[in-house]
Amino acid sequence: MIRSNFSMIKSMISVTRLLVISLTWLTTVSAVAQSDNVTTLNGRIIDEDDHPMAFANIILLARADSSFLQGVISAEDGTFTMPDAETDAILRISSVGYITRHIDYHGGRMGDIRMQADNQVIGEVVVRGAIPSYKMTAEGITTNVENTLLSKLGTAEDVLGRIPGIVRKQGGFEVFGKGEPLVYINGRQMRDASELDRLKSEDIKSVELITAPGARYDATVKAVVKIRTKAMQGEGFGFDVRSSYYQSENTDLTEQLDWNYRHNRFDVFGTIQYTLNQTWSHSPTVTTVQTDTLWAQKFDQGYNAKNQAIQNTFGTNYAFSDENSAGLRYTLTLQPDGHQTAWLASDITANGIYFDRVSNNYSQTSHHRPSHLLNAYYRGKIGKMGIDFNADYLYNRQSDRSNYNEQSESSSDRIVTSENNMHNELFAAKLTADYLLYGGSLTTGAEYTQTHRNDDYINPEQYVPTSFTELKESHTAAFVEYARQLVFGRLTAGLRYEWVDFNYYENDMRLDAQSRSFGNLFPNLSFGTQIGKVQMQAGYAARTRRPSYRQLSNNVLYGNRFLMQSGNPFLKHEYIHDLSLTGTWKFLQASVGYTDRRDAIIFWAEQQEGSTAVSRITYTNLPTLKSISAQVAAAPKFGAWSPQVSASVRKQWLTLDTEIATYRMNKPVWQFGFSNIFDCGHGWTASADGWMLTKGHEENNRFTRNFGAVNIGLTKSMLKDCLSIQLQGTDIFHTVKSANDLYAGRMHTAQSSEYDSRQFVLTLRYKFNTTRSKYKGTGAGNAEKNRL
Repeated sequence: MIRSNFSMIKSMISVTRLLVISLTWLTTVSAVAQSDNVTTLNGRIIDEDDHPMAFANIILLARADSSFLQGVISAEDGTFTMPDAETDAILRISSVGYITRHIDYHGGRMGDIRMQADNQVIGEVVVRGAIPSYKMTAEGITTNVENTLLSKLGTAEDVLGRIPGIVRKQGGFEVFGKGEPLVYINGRQMRDASELDRLKSEDIKSVELITAPGARYDATVKAVVKIRTKAMQGEGFGFDVRSSYYQSENTDLTEQLDWNYRHNRFDVFGTIQYTLNQTWSHSPTVTTVQTDTLWAQKFDQGYNAKNQAIQNTFGTNYAFSDENSAGLRYTLTLQPDGHQTAWLASDITANGIYFDRVSNNYSQTSHHRPSHLLNAYYRGKIGKMGIDFNADYLYNRQSDRSNYNEQSESSSDRIVTSENNMHNELFAAKLTADYLLYGGSLTTGAEYTQTHRNDDYINPEQYVPTSFTELKESHTAAFVEYARQLVFGRLTAGLRYEWVDFNYYENDMRLDAQSRSFGNLFPNLSFGTQIGKVQMQAGYAARTRRPSYRQLSNNVLYGNRFLMQSGNPFLKHEYIHDLSLTGTWKFLQASVGYTDRRDAIIFWAEQQEGSTAVSRITYTNLPTLKSISAQVAAAPKFGAWSPQVSASVRKQWLTLDTEIATYRMNKPVWQFGFSNIFDCGHGWTASADGWMLTKGHEENNRFTRNFGAVNIGLTKSMLKDCLSIQLQGTDIFHTVKSANDLYAGRMHTAQSSEYDSRQFVLTLRYKFNTTRSKYKGTGAGNAEKNRL
């Protein structure tokens, strides 16, 4: 306990030092900026939720007769510049749906100008407009959701599944060709995937997909999804209660209550949620290992799991002024013991001759201590400089106790028990500043994360080694990014530097070979322009992928007497070069990208010393893995019918050399999607969509069958949208059945899998005076939390 407190004190000192340096740096930047030409009028247009407003009209009028002097339109990030502006005039700002503002201007910069939504409704007039489905932004592509049929689908989870480029996977989402994205909701990173299920689609304004994140994001982030919600009005107490029932091979439940109380500038909010999640899978597998003997293992395996969680979130927020606010958010997660069971029956041959039959019944109980996540934030302004500060603390503990009852026809039976104790503690802080500088916008800041993880694996029978592992890592980053609107387009350039100090201990001894310290620079550059009605953006970004702590662990996990699994403490981090080109035209969207992953991390297999029959699944680095990806999508609208069709392809270049053969793994993987949404009137909305993934190669895997799914849905809203009932059917033909071959070292594995993916869902939801919290904390150390 003393050592833990001492570690925390050292962390606080390091963070304080970092923030002092950052503030000094930012103050210097501010001083330099202040010396800029005061006859140049700069500013930024934002809405009530501090989101930048693009395409607002800014006009400078003469004070004497209100005659026109000059005018501009705000850029994608809300910024605008007027060179040689009259220093005694009136500034007029207007935008559709917002109250027009008139501001006295006496020279210098204006900083942030906040616009207020115009909520006035005139009689029974209904305004209908053709809002573009896609729009380029300074970072990516925004899909409009507000006032479209996407807003009638039910939840944010349903919306994301229909955004071009985002693939709905078992247990989450993936950006095609990039991997799992970070998701932000109104600037705050989503820490719990159930938030997507809690957020109603009708509350979403837009979804922005960023496939080349800039320097402000951690270098491990390859894609970002930003969900922006509509501004909510009103005070007092409000709540939103939701109940979902899922029926498949098992029964799942979600019961949730969101509440909020707001008075003037103060509000408190919270969430209470209970989830029951039961999963099932079946995976026939054939594994061959070619050593001095050709070992073949044909086994049938099944898996069942039952997990429950009770999550309680409480937070408070106070707005000192329109531009300054602070708050705290605390999440306590309680998880009753989780239970997993599995069975595995294996037939083993040696050089084609029967060797043994092994049956293994596996059970595991996971015991979770209460998990704590605390976030504190401040967002405001110091002079004309915008400040965003976040600090996070994370603590959790988990113990897994496993039992293998293994029976063999040719050898002795085994009872194998193990205990895996994990303890994670993280402290992080992040400071970001924005300033208008020389006609553009400058973003700069720093981030610090310190992580302490204990990972102990105990096998009393000593069939695998017992190990006591401790990992300590500090991660320091500084970044700067500058964006400016030019005559021919918008240019953004950024640079991020990250320093990592990683220490690996085993049995209380620091292992120098596995410990390491290193630093990397990650530049990014993008340019966006518009030619007629075609918007285009090209960009380059350097990224990284760091091994997870599980991938670095030296613990050897027992599978059966012929198969083990472990991490690799010697894994290198990936350094990734990413080029992209994206374009939009009306309801059409297209993109193409090129990626070069240096030291790419993949699955691998090694043989146990002294026994070639025993294989250990682990990880290794490839020198390079190059790939291209392309996508085209169309989302027209025909009256009450809103279809969307998309096609994507990803092709890699990989010649894989193993100890037994060389494999050319260059076959592309295609994905096709088709979505239909129907506005049936009177509160009824129907949907039907499908997707398919084709055969092809990905890393050292070969997909050997095409697979996909068809989903349907029906939603009815009533009582002025306070009550909604939703029926859904997912994977109704039960076609999510994958099959792949893995080539790793001397091992070849052919596996087919089917999941508990076909289900019926009934959701009831009722809301009363829902006033969304104004909490603006974004979190710190987010990439490190994902690794844990």
